[in-house]
Amino acid sequence: MDTKQLTTFVTLVEVKNYIKAAERLNYAPSTLAKHIHSLETELGVKLVEYRENKILLTADGQRFYGYAAKMLSVYWDAAEEFSSLGGVRGAIRIAGGEPIVGFSLARLFLDFSTQYPEVSVNVQTTCCARVPAWIRDREVDLGYIHEMEPIENDAYSSVPLFSEPICFLTTIRNPLAGKGEILYKDLQGQKFAFTYDNCCFTAAFRERMREKGVSPVSELFLGSVSAVTRSVLQDDRIALIPYSALPHLQGTDLVCLAWRDEPIRPWVQIIYDRNRRLDPAEKELIRQAQRFAQELVAGDGERELYG
Repeated sequence: MDTKQLTTFVTLVEVKNYIKAAERLNYAPSTLAKHIHSLETELGVKLVEYRENKILLTADGQRFYGYAAKMLSVYWDAAEEFSSLGGVRGAIRIAGGEPIVGFSLARLFLDFSTQYPEVSVNVQTTCCARVPAWIRDREVDLGYIHEMEPIENDAYSSVPLFSEPICFLTTIRNPLAGKGEILYKDLQGQKFAFTYDNCCFTAAFRERMREKGVSPVSELFLGSVSAVTRSVLQDDRIALIPYSALPHLQGTDLVCLAWRDEPIRPWVQIIYDRNRRLDPAEKELIRQAQRFAQELVAGDGERELYG
């Protein structure tokens, strides 16, 4: 047996689907089947079986899984110990909210790719609320998300990067743009543009409006920051934009309202499967993200916008 066969077996156990395992490992499904067959032939036992449209472990498969996981753990320990001799390599699949991966931390991924050209970085933008499920299903390796508090549970590990305020972005034509102090009550009858209704800070904001009896006249959910920005410019709507993304959205008619009510401050954080071992490339990207976040916060320390 070799590490490829062991990796195939462990991955198949985790995702319980040949197609998903093949996509994750970048193998043809027939190659996975050959790896499993080779292991079974060498061990002289049946490891997996297909029953009721599911991949299930046999009793021998359950016993062997513990050994396979231990052997791979030792292999990865050795690989990490000597990785500096050959450089950081591999592939990292990332999913995150567009304000984070598309704007705030975009330079991080560019710098990392320049420093480690042998690491393939695949970044997908989506609603932050969808990322945990993608990580659970092993569709991505790392998630960069907004959440109102750092995530703490048995399924995911969280690396909090920084807390930041949400700005209320509109145009200079909106009557509220000229006010020196904006409170929730001033938003009565306003038109809004959001990315997703299950975005954490959007949901928190809309809940606070309901609690305070404030009713918008119109709400649009457009799925992307660029679409939201266009709707603001065309219709003088109000959008909620994380502070760190603002430098990438400069427009002559765009202004931030002078918000003086209870602030909305989600956490930018990295999450990953607590039960999956990070490879050297992933660990290095997390380290660089932490350093990048520290520089971002320090660079704006005078205004004390980050917590």
